[in-house]
Amino acid sequence: MTITELAVGAAAGYFFVFGTGFVFRPGLVDRFALRWTDPAGKTEVRCYYGAVSWALAGFLAYLLTEDLAVQALTGVLFLATSVLVVRIAGTLVDGGRDHPYTRMAIPVETAFVVAVAAVRFLA
Repeated sequence: MTITELAVGAAAGYFFVFGTGFVFRPGLVDRFALRWTDPAGKTEVRCYYGAVSWALAGFLAYLLTEDLAVQALTGVLFLATSVLVVRIAGTLVDGGRDHPYTRMAIPVETAFVVAVAAVRFLA
């Protein structure tokens, strides 16, 4: 195993553990004392909703320049499916099915996943 492969594996592990913590224990946010109304909470939203989205967009654009469109689409499918599955499970667990955002997000994300899957598997 090369140092690069080790680094990628370690990064995957970091994101998996971090993600698992917040998917199964969203109350962990209290350990960090983060609230949207606090400056640090606003920065966190900018980082994880804004900066992570920019990073993903940049990485996908990079994959396109390397002629790795199918791999990029596979990554998009992993991401979009994960968001959809966790949104549906979270909606059931947290009881947010009547919220207007949820009523809009689930059908839009479902259509996106179906469209990406169709293109990916026809590629």
